[in-house]
Amino acid sequence: MNFLRSLYITKNKKSLGIMSFILLSIFVVSACSDDKVAQQKPLNILFILTDDQAPDTVSAFGNEHISTPNLDVLAKQGMRFSHVFNQGAWSGAVCLPSRQMINTGRHLYRTGLDARGINDPSYVAKHATFGETFKKSGYDTFQTGKWHLSMEVWKRSFTHGKAIHKNGMPRHEKGGHWDGNFTDFDASKPADKAFTDYKGGKHTSEVVADAAVDFLANRNDSTKPFMMYVGFLAPHDPLHAPDEYLAKYPRDKVKVPENFLKYHPFDQGDYYLRDEVLSGFPRSEKNIKAMISKYYAMIEHTDAQIGRILAELEASGQADNTLVIYTSDHGLAMGQHGLLGKQNQYDHSVRAPFIVKGPNIPVGKTATGMFYLNSVFPTAAELAGIDIPQSVDAPSIVPLINGEKDTAFDTVYGAYRHFQRMLRSQDYKLIYYPMIKRTQLFDMKSDPLEMHDLSAQPEHAERIAAMMLDLENWKTIVADPLDLDAPEASYDDFLRLTWD
Repeated sequence: MNFLRSLYITKNKKSLGIMSFILLSIFVVSACSDDKVAQQKPLNILFILTDDQAPDTVSAFGNEHISTPNLDVLAKQGMRFSHVFNQGAWSGAVCLPSRQMINTGRHLYRTGLDARGINDPSYVAKHATFGETFKKSGYDTFQTGKWHLSMEVWKRSFTHGKAIHKNGMPRHEKGGHWDGNFTDFDASKPADKAFTDYKGGKHTSEVVADAAVDFLANRNDSTKPFMMYVGFLAPHDPLHAPDEYLAKYPRDKVKVPENFLKYHPFDQGDYYLRDEVLSGFPRSEKNIKAMISKYYAMIEHTDAQIGRILAELEASGQADNTLVIYTSDHGLAMGQHGLLGKQNQYDHSVRAPFIVKGPNIPVGKTATGMFYLNSVFPTAAELAGIDIPQSVDAPSIVPLINGEKDTAFDTVYGAYRHFQRMLRSQDYKLIYYPMIKRTQLFDMKSDPLEMHDLSAQPEHAERIAAMMLDLENWKTIVADPLDLDAPEASYDDFLRLTWD
C-alpha cells in the first residue's frame, strides 16, 4: 500500500512538473510576444538642431572648459559620432543650405535652391521632405524654432507648429535673442489666418523649449506616434545669454584656441562678410575671449533647455520608445585661423556634434562616422520602419549604428560658393581656393588643428593630385557646377540656373 501511494505521489509530481513547464513556456512565449508587440510599436522621433554650435563644444566630447550636463547624459545613454559634416553652402548664410540638405536628404546642389538661396517651388515639390515623409506615414509632425526654409515646405511637412522662427537669425537691433520673432500655427483656422506672428518676450532658447515641452505635455491624440523638429536659434549671434550663465565664464578664465591667429594667412573668399566683421582686425585675444565667454554661456543655457525637453519626454512615458537625434547645422571658428564664422573649410566650421539615442542604439559608444548631416532624414526613416523616399541622396547610418562598419564614406567633400572646395579623408585634408589657385594640405592625424600646411612639400605632390581627382568625382556626385578653371563665370551661370 505504501509503495502504491508513493508511486501515485511520484506520478502526480511528474504530472505537476510537466504542467508547470507547459504553463511557464506559455508565459515566456506570451512575454516574448508582448516584447515583440512593444518593439513593433511605432517609433517616435525627437530631432534637436542647434545653430552654429562647434563640434567640440560638448563637455562629454572632451571640452573641459564648458558645462553641458544634459548633452553629456544623452551621450552616455546613446551613441556619439565624432566626424559628421556639413557639405557646404552656395551663400554666406551657410545655415540655409544645411537645413535644406537635412530636410530633403539631398546633396548640396540637388536640393532645389539656387545659389542665392531662393527656393524653386516646382523643383522642391518633386522631392519628399523629412517631416512630410513622417506625416504621410501617420505621424503627428511638430516643428518649433528656426525653420529658415519656405513656409510652403513647412505646411507640407508639419501638422503642428508653435514658436516657429521663419527667418534666419534674431537681429540684434530687433531684440536679438531676448525678443525674437515667432509664429504659431493653428490648423483649425482658415489657411489665410492659420499663422499668428508675435514677439517671444524672453530668450529664444526658452521660447523654443516651452513650445516643445507644451507639445509633449498636451498632445490631443496620444495614440499617434510623433515626429518633433526642434530648431534652437542659439548659439548663433548675437551672443545673448542670461547673466547667471555669463557669470560662469568670466573672460579672464577663458583660453584662446591653440590655433588662434590675428589674421588668416590670406583672403580665403568673403573675408569681410558680416560674420567676419563682428570683431575687428587684427583679431585680439581680449575680444576673442569675450566672444567665447558669451558663446559658451549660450551653449550651456541651451543645454539646460534641452534638459527640460528630455525631462518632459521622460514624464510623458514615451522616452523608451523615442529616437533622439541631436546635432547642429555646422560649426564656427571663434578666432581659430584668424576667422570668426563658418564660411571656411576647416574642421571647426564644417563639422558638427552628433548624438543618437533610442531603442537598440548602443549605449556610451563612439564611432567615427564620416557622413553628412543629410543622413539624419534617411536614418530616422529606416529606424522607424518607414520607406526612404527615392529622392533622398544620403545613406542611412543604421549600418554604423549596428557596428557593421565605422564610416559611411572614405572621403567627404566640402564647398563654399566659388571660393573654396575641400576633400577630406580620415588622414588628410585638401582645401583648394579656385579664385586664387591656392592649395592647402593638412595631416589630420598629426595636425588635427590644421596649423601646418604641407602643400608645398614635394613628397606630397602625388597625394594632392590624387585628392584633386577624388574631388572631381565628388563634384559629379553632388552636381557641383563649378569649373575650377573658370570659377567666377561658372558660378555666375549657376546664379542664373533654372531648375528642371
